[in-house]
Amino acid sequence: MALSSGPRRAVVVGSLAAALSFSFGAGQASAEPIYAPLVNTTCSYAQVTTALQAEAPDLATLLGVYPQAQTKLRQFLALPPDQREQKIQQGLAANPEWQTKLDSKSSTPEGQEQIQQLTQVANTCQNY
Repeated sequence: MALSSGPRRAVVVGSLAAALSFSFGAGQASAEPIYAPLVNTTCSYAQVTTALQAEAPDLATLLGVYPQAQTKLRQFLALPPDQREQKIQQGLAANPEWQTKLDSKSSTPEGQEQIQQLTQVANTCQNY
């Protein structure tokens, strides 16, 4: 199922913020949300985007197509973790259909691959 631009941005930012991604832990034993690695990262926007280019070039390209998502990701990463979590929860509360679409997307092979890529980016961005 194709996502409209709003949910796609949410996946990129959330699944970045956002990936994206709303549980990076989808398909894993943990109930950790997709966005947890980006909520908790100490990486800068430059580190995340450089890691994306190296670790997940398709997702980096997707982010590049959405300048608004780039701005939102930059703003998101500038926030402290508790405010990042709050921002995601506010977005989901205001757009409940995003969670349904994200859950549906994350259950596909493509969605699982993106989740793995985003988890890798979040876990290695400090190296860039």
